[in-house]
Amino acid sequence: VIMGLAVGKIYYLFESLGKIQETLPVDTEYISTLAKMIGITYIAEFSSGICKDAGYGSLGSQIEIFGKLSVLAVSMPILLALLDTVQQFLA
Repeated sequence: VIMGLAVGKIYYLFESLGKIQETLPVDTEYISTLAKMIGITYIAEFSSGICKDAGYGSLGSQIEIFGKLSVLAVSMPILLALLDTVQQFLA
Protein backbone atom coordinates (compact mmCIF):
# COMPACT_ATOMS: atom_id res chain seq x y z
CA VAL A 1 0.00 0.00 0.00
CA ILE A 2 2.80 2.37 0.92
CA MET A 3 4.68 1.66 -2.32
CA GLY A 4 1.49 2.29 -4.31
CA LEU A 5 1.10 5.69 -2.71
CA ALA A 6 4.77 6.43 -3.28
CA VAL A 7 4.47 5.68 -6.99
CA GLY A 8 1.70 8.28 -7.26
CA LYS A 9 3.90 10.88 -5.60
CA ILE A 10 6.86 9.99 -7.82
CA TYR A 11 4.65 10.37 -10.90
CA TYR A 12 3.60 13.82 -9.67
CA LEU A 13 7.26 14.74 -9.10
CA PHE A 14 8.27 13.80 -12.63
CA GLU A 15 5.22 15.56 -14.04
CA SER A 16 6.19 18.72 -12.17
CA LEU A 17 9.77 18.48 -13.42
CA GLY A 18 8.42 18.17 -16.96
CA LYS A 19 6.35 21.34 -16.49
CA ILE A 20 9.40 23.19 -15.18
CA GLN A 21 11.39 22.04 -18.18
CA GLU A 22 8.65 23.25 -20.56
CA THR A 23 8.39 26.64 -18.84
CA LEU A 24 12.08 27.40 -18.42
CA PRO A 25 14.82 26.74 -20.95
CA VAL A 26 16.62 24.22 -18.75
CA ASP A 27 18.97 21.62 -20.20
CA THR A 28 17.67 18.07 -19.81
CA GLU A 29 21.00 17.07 -18.26
CA TYR A 30 20.25 19.26 -15.25
CA ILE A 31 16.78 17.79 -14.80
CA SER A 32 18.10 14.21 -15.00
CA THR A 33 20.87 15.04 -12.54
CA LEU A 34 18.31 16.52 -10.16
CA ALA A 35 16.22 13.34 -10.42
CA LYS A 36 19.31 11.22 -9.71
CA MET A 37 20.15 13.31 -6.66
CA ILE A 38 16.62 12.98 -5.30
CA GLY A 39 16.67 9.21 -5.89
CA ILE A 40 20.03 8.75 -4.20
CA THR A 41 18.87 10.80 -1.22
CA TYR A 42 15.66 8.83 -0.70
CA ILE A 43 17.29 5.43 -1.16
CA ALA A 44 20.15 6.28 1.22
CA GLU A 45 17.78 7.68 3.85
CA PHE A 46 15.45 4.67 3.59
CA SER A 47 18.34 2.17 3.80
CA SER A 48 19.92 4.02 6.69
CA GLY A 49 16.64 4.02 8.60
CA ILE A 50 16.20 0.29 8.09
CA CYS A 51 19.72 -0.41 9.32
CA LYS A 52 19.31 1.80 12.38
CA ASP A 53 15.96 0.17 13.24
CA ALA A 54 17.60 -3.27 12.97
CA GLY A 55 20.28 -2.24 15.46
CA TYR A 56 23.07 -1.58 12.99
CA GLY A 57 23.56 2.10 13.72
CA SER A 58 27.14 2.27 12.47
CA LEU A 59 26.18 0.73 9.12
CA GLY A 60 23.28 3.21 8.86
CA SER A 61 25.69 6.09 9.44
CA GLN A 62 28.04 4.76 6.77
CA ILE A 63 25.15 4.56 4.30
CA GLU A 64 24.28 8.19 5.07
CA ILE A 65 27.88 9.25 4.40
CA PHE A 66 27.99 7.25 1.18
CA GLY A 67 24.72 8.84 0.07
CA LYS A 68 26.04 12.34 0.72
CA LEU A 69 29.24 11.62 -1.18
CA SER A 70 27.26 10.13 -4.06
CA VAL A 71 25.07 13.23 -4.32
CA LEU A 72 28.21 15.38 -4.28
CA ALA A 73 29.77 13.31 -7.08
CA VAL A 74 26.62 13.41 -9.20
CA SER A 75 26.22 17.16 -8.73
CA MET A 76 29.81 18.00 -9.64
CA PRO A 77 29.09 18.74 -13.36
CA ILE A 78 26.37 21.20 -12.33
CA LEU A 79 28.69 22.88 -9.85
CA LEU A 80 31.40 23.19 -12.51
CA ALA A 81 28.90 24.67 -14.98
CA LEU A 82 27.80 27.17 -12.34
CA LEU A 83 31.39 28.19 -11.62
CA ASP A 84 32.02 28.55 -15.36
CA THR A 85 28.97 30.81 -15.68
CA VAL A 86 30.10 32.97 -12.75
CA GLN A 87 33.59 33.20 -14.28
CA GLN A 88 32.11 34.37 -17.60
CA PHE A 89 30.15 37.12 -15.84
CA LEU A 90 33.26 38.30 -14.00
CA ALA A 91 35.48 38.35 -17.11
